[in-house]
Amino acid sequence: MTRLLLIRHGESVLGSQKRYAGHTDTPLTDAGRSQILRLRGQFKQSNVDRIYSSDLIRCRQTAAILAPDQEIACSEQLRELNFGTWEGRTAEECAALDPAHFRRWMEDPVSVSPPSGESLEHLSERVNDFVEELSRRFPEQTIALVMHGGPIRTLLVTDIANFWSVSVPLGAFIECPERRCIGID
Repeated sequence: MTRLLLIRHGESVLGSQKRYAGHTDTPLTDAGRSQILRLRGQFKQSNVDRIYSSDLIRCRQTAAILAPDQEIACSEQLRELNFGTWEGRTAEECAALDPAHFRRWMEDPVSVSPPSGESLEHLSERVNDFVEELSRRFPEQTIALVMHGGPIRTLLVTDIANFWSVSVPLGAFIECPERRCIGID
């Protein structure tokens, strides 16, 4: 069985401003780098065979801090949800632009997507397909996935309708629990 370590990037510039970053390439803040430095000891003890990271800079910086001497493969399949026209905006700004749409999305994020953005279902399929392929290619290995809160949630929930029920703080280090992580048996 493939062992997965799920690592969320540290605080980013847009995240520190409570803005949806999604696919926007925003670097870590100093606080974000500090959050990740605290994980280095735990990461080193985990005996990681392979590291995959979202191709966005906040994740690449996180991976480089954790494993400065290891090869890191990057993939856009590990990116955060695409928030479309809401990228770079706060929740309050999005709600002010289109109150009805924002309210529908908050109430039913499975059926409603951000304007010109990605559905939770598509996010889940994208991330789970990638993880299933890794588990087939690298059985019995420990793989670290450095990514965002959304992709991590999709791996931890058994029903995408429960997406928001899982808390994934910045700098989280989670060993994917058996049978709760799609594609890893």
